[in-house]
Amino acid sequence: MGSLRSFIKSVRKAKTIADERAVIQKESAAIRTSFRDVSLDQTTRRINISKLLYLYIMGEKTHFGQVECLKLLASPRFADKRLGYLACMLILDENQEVLTLLTNSLDNDMQHHNAYIVGLALCCLGNIASPELARDLYTNVETIIDSKNNFLRKKACFVAAKLVEKEPDLSEFFLPKALDLINEKNSSVLLGTLRLIEALYYVSSENKSALTKTIPKIVGHLKRVTTMGYQPDYDVMGTTDPFLQVSLLSAIRTLAIDLPFSEEINDILTQVVSNLDSGKNAANAILYECVKTIFAIQSDQSLKILGVNILGKFLATKDNNTRYVALDTLLSIVNIEPLAVQRHRSTIVNCLTDGDISIKRRALELSFGIINEQNIRVLAREILTFLEECNDQELKSYVTSQLTIAANKFSPNDKWHYDTLVRTLKAGGNALTPDIISNMLALILQCNDQELKKHVVSKLFSSCLQDESQFGLALVTIWTLGEYGDMILGSTVEVGDKPEQVTEAKIVDLFDELLDNSTYSRQEHIQLTAYVLTSALKLSVKFKSSQVIERLRRIINSKTYDSNLEIQIRAVEYQEIFGQDAALKRGLLAKMPAPPIKERESLKLHKTGNSHKRNEGGSGGGGATAGISTNSTQDDLLLDLIDTDDAPATANNDILSDIFGDSNKNTTSQVANSSAQKGIVAFENSNVKVSFVPRQFVHGDATVEAIISSKTPSKIDQFQLLIAVPKTQKLHITSTSGGDSLIYNQNQIRQVLKISGQPGSKLKLRIKLKYRVDGGGGLVEDQFDFAGFKQTL
Repeated sequence: MGSLRSFIKSVRKAKTIADERAVIQKESAAIRTSFRDVSLDQTTRRINISKLLYLYIMGEKTHFGQVECLKLLASPRFADKRLGYLACMLILDENQEVLTLLTNSLDNDMQHHNAYIVGLALCCLGNIASPELARDLYTNVETIIDSKNNFLRKKACFVAAKLVEKEPDLSEFFLPKALDLINEKNSSVLLGTLRLIEALYYVSSENKSALTKTIPKIVGHLKRVTTMGYQPDYDVMGTTDPFLQVSLLSAIRTLAIDLPFSEEINDILTQVVSNLDSGKNAANAILYECVKTIFAIQSDQSLKILGVNILGKFLATKDNNTRYVALDTLLSIVNIEPLAVQRHRSTIVNCLTDGDISIKRRALELSFGIINEQNIRVLAREILTFLEECNDQELKSYVTSQLTIAANKFSPNDKWHYDTLVRTLKAGGNALTPDIISNMLALILQCNDQELKKHVVSKLFSSCLQDESQFGLALVTIWTLGEYGDMILGSTVEVGDKPEQVTEAKIVDLFDELLDNSTYSRQEHIQLTAYVLTSALKLSVKFKSSQVIERLRRIINSKTYDSNLEIQIRAVEYQEIFGQDAALKRGLLAKMPAPPIKERESLKLHKTGNSHKRNEGGSGGGGATAGISTNSTQDDLLLDLIDTDDAPATANNDILSDIFGDSNKNTTSQVANSSAQKGIVAFENSNVKVSFVPRQFVHGDATVEAIISSKTPSKIDQFQLLIAVPKTQKLHITSTSGGDSLIYNQNQIRQVLKISGQPGSKLKLRIKLKYRVDGGGGLVEDQFDFAGFKQTL
């Protein structure tokens, strides 16, 4: 066997994947054979373990070397122990059964006379501790905390924090230690102590009263550090011990989050901010921690304004990381201090033109966050300019959705509202979702001002004449012309700075041009044709010219032999109606009543990360999404589409208690009844039907099966299913059965979803479907929300 260096060279020399696989398999076999040798020396074992770690880095199987890693720990040599503990931390985790064999080695090494070996053992215990290991070895950690070696005491405090998180009952042993160690002035020991205090605070509410009494001492430490002179051992770019300052601020934020206003804490925060020279990363890290603390605790108004101004300075820097942090934090506090954030509106808007996509996204979301009645005109103009220049379909979809919501909420007058919607249609292209289009149509229907309605229809007509490639604009224009096309006859519209008179023939010309347009996908063309047929039928009772009416009849007749069955059926039905008595037709084709406008929830472009228990001064949580296929980056947008807070609901359903006969568990099991087992239809259109079968609902966990079937004789392939849940829930999705193709009345695609969350909360899903119909060029996309489960988690 060769050395690790020669093994790495052999892997890198491989010219093909097959050659690389052969080298790896040969070396893995040699390592296995070597491990079987009972007389294997420690040097060879160490070489084998180092190769094993390289295999682990490459994602290969390494379970066969777990016991050998433990054998390496038995060596008295420091080099062997160092590699052995590193291998244990990487290859093992708390769920491995072999972990029990590690207890003795850890116990011996934590009592070793060499401080560096003790440090290795502590580091390993902190990384892979299980509740059993925590209970077995906590006394060793206690002993080390009481020692005089500050290097080991710091490590022991960090490990104690991990042990307490694994086994909360151990807090009674470590709480007195933490209360005693907070009096230490050594920087490294204080760092470990603060970490232990935060862990103790979160694992048990009984510890909170004792730990909050340490706040004056923590404030005293922070005051001491900020006023301390130059310390060469702890200075980072002119800032004294930034790591300790950040930890002290984090501890204050943790302990004081539920406490009333404290003058002492507000004073020290002001002092820290005033003593720092911003512009350097070390100082910016402390300032950022100060801002988070200001907005997490009960602080006065002036301090909050100061916090927003600090973030404004971050926005003005050239460093993209600093600007990103500022935008991300402003997003979390915009609802707390909207006026203070408004002062930095111009800086935020300037970020929309930044080349960094992450900054652009955060700036977009923040721009929508600060929109109000006073600035809607300015911000909408800037956002529309951004939309017109944007080539990212994800961002365009988000912007059109959010701009529609903002215009509905804050529009200064109806004319501005409709003009903005028309401009959104012109700039949005194919990014407009069906619900946005339906909302726009509902708004036009609800308009009672006939002159304003005439203006909107004229604006849509002229915009569509200028650019026929915008699918959303074409769809809305065709629909409004069918309802109100007679209103604009004889008026003048501008098309490319040239005035043109609106005539019946001009409207029908537009229909013909849209039907012949080749820029639309197959599915878009089908939908557009359906709208044109309906509009043509409606206009047949409103137009006067017999020649134009005949052209409308020919449009309908031409589609009676269309290859799409839905279009063909619609055309045949309309052909029958077209030939009916005029009085009957007028009754059938009367103007539609105005439907209600559905309220839409604001979307989020990103996931706001948050520790599982920590409050960082802003809301946040982990979203979850999974899918059959994710072959484009735009699918990642589903990750945070849902941002709802699920309040626990009372379960009024009929439930079967202890369905599995486990009398030791106090859980409630909810099982779907026989009708539910057949499936709840969540979505269907002319192409596909999606049903959900609730298989099992047990205290906080649910198992649901998704069933997708075809509704069209056309073949459906490249099917993708993307599912998102609220941030308060987690989703695990299994592999699909049934492939990615659907054939009418022949097969189905099935997917099992497992969702976990707060017991009693309502299960909500956001589903996005992507598929291709009949081998067409583009993918069809459908998106819907579903919360129709009777059971709760």
